[in-house]
Amino acid sequence: MQPGGGAVPAGQQVTVTLDLTSADPDGLQRLAAEVSTPDSPQHGKRLNRTQLRDRFGAPPARVARVTTWAKRAGLQVTGLDETGSQLTVTGTARAVGAAFSVGLRTDTNHGVRALTATGTPRVPAKVRSDVQAVMGLTPRAAKPLSVRPVAAVQPLADGQYCSTYFGEWNKGSVPQKYPGKQSNMLCGYNGPQLRSMYGLGANDRGQGQTIVIVGAYHQATALADANKTFATNGVPQLPADRFVVKQYAPQSTVAGCDVGAWNMEQALDIQAAHTIAPDAKIVYAAAPDCTKLPDTVAKVVADASIDTTIISNSWGITTGEPNDQPYLTAVNNIMARAALLGIGTYVSSGDAGDNSGVPGSNGASVLFPASSPWVTAVGGTSTAVGGQNQVLFNTGWSSAANRLTGGTWQRVNPPFIGGAGGGTSAYFAKPSWQANTPGTRRSVPDISALADPFTGFYVGWTAGGQYRAGPIGGTSLAAPIVASLAAVAQGKAGNGFVIGLAAPVLYGKAAAGVPIVTDVTHVGAGVWTTAISADSPQGDYLIDLDAGTQSLRTGPGYDQITGLGVPGPAFLTAITS
Repeated sequence: MQPGGGAVPAGQQVTVTLDLTSADPDGLQRLAAEVSTPDSPQHGKRLNRTQLRDRFGAPPARVARVTTWAKRAGLQVTGLDETGSQLTVTGTARAVGAAFSVGLRTDTNHGVRALTATGTPRVPAKVRSDVQAVMGLTPRAAKPLSVRPVAAVQPLADGQYCSTYFGEWNKGSVPQKYPGKQSNMLCGYNGPQLRSMYGLGANDRGQGQTIVIVGAYHQATALADANKTFATNGVPQLPADRFVVKQYAPQSTVAGCDVGAWNMEQALDIQAAHTIAPDAKIVYAAAPDCTKLPDTVAKVVADASIDTTIISNSWGITTGEPNDQPYLTAVNNIMARAALLGIGTYVSSGDAGDNSGVPGSNGASVLFPASSPWVTAVGGTSTAVGGQNQVLFNTGWSSAANRLTGGTWQRVNPPFIGGAGGGTSAYFAKPSWQANTPGTRRSVPDISALADPFTGFYVGWTAGGQYRAGPIGGTSLAAPIVASLAAVAQGKAGNGFVIGLAAPVLYGKAAAGVPIVTDVTHVGAGVWTTAISADSPQGDYLIDLDAGTQSLRTGPGYDQITGLGVPGPAFLTAITS
């Protein structure tokens, strides 16, 4: 926690979500596993929301007990969600603090200034077994996992252009560390290039599907920006009747949430999803600020007005896996309920590799909720596409930078400048479908797609009132790509087919030798650029792709940068068979 806080005024209204104990907590996890595991007799037999509430929501007596206690504590009970799991209560800071035996302050933590409880929230003994977790008194800030190269490569002399395909331009006056596999940075792949990257044909369009994107904030220009970009990116327009914005609470101002970064994230997610699945409906579920992302996922899961079968999450909790078991359990159960409803949840694995270089980290770690066993965690690749839209190579996204010094390439310090998140969970046991991954804990990621910003996707968005466009990457790009490919697969299968949790299917098919994924192995290659960060001086830099400067390595078979690999030639058919 950083200095600079203050007590919350006693009369300020505070909203808290009580995650109620299920009627059958073990049964919830058990049935979610059975519904999601291909060799189970229950596989694919998803519940509807009424069945979910009746079997695994809090029993009416439990809801009544907690409601009675909350009202006596001076709190207003404002609603129980459709899954019967989350009870929302509101009250003054004085009443909330007394009810949960905490003080309330506004403090800055990891750059985000938000309400924070002094102490661990708890409820009285008479309802302690009824409340699994108190959400909202110690907010966990999330960050968008998109990355934009800072270099603006101008058309100067000696081939100093950005490349529209890998190797189109290659600055010849600098040393060629990777002959034949060295290119100027990419201008940003266009729509046909991205679709070709994953083998999509003219009829692979995601018809009849809904892709729900969960992010923070909503930019009013998002649809107009997308269609302006599509017009130059070779992508059909997104009709207004196939773009829906859901805001479950008014937008709030939380210092440090970086609204601009979330607006860019929204643009990336919408444009990537529509490029892959141009006939699908896109629902953007906007959290009111960066501390309410899991709450928004819960509201989407409970919302019967959306035909939700796919959720894309291009964000992760800033602190990685929080050392807060009630919080982890509560959010993990949200994802388990989604799996029981047949919803496939896709989550970016992160952009800082093993996270050992993140300020304040205590060594390698993974991001949450990517580490949940009820999501499909999506890692990232550096991908080279040639002049005929053919994939020249995929390699793991784990980049290191060199600067041209005295006529030779010298590694900068520290060399690592970005890469797909991965590793092993500190909290979640290995699910049965990950039997062949290392260790005894949940391993991240499961699958991967384009993420390297230096081989990124061309995106347009408004910042400071001005439209701008250029390449963007991060596993924020990879997650909506894979989620939207799943939507295309469901559309091809027809008859209302739903994949649900995709990860067990991926592991099972891959183990059986079905080409549902293409393995990614190390490829030595490089990308030239003029800068690597806002603080770096202009010059000649070479990005070593898949440099292996951290603990994570790309290799044959499963690895913790690319998972099982990238969507393969049989992905669209095998994932639904």
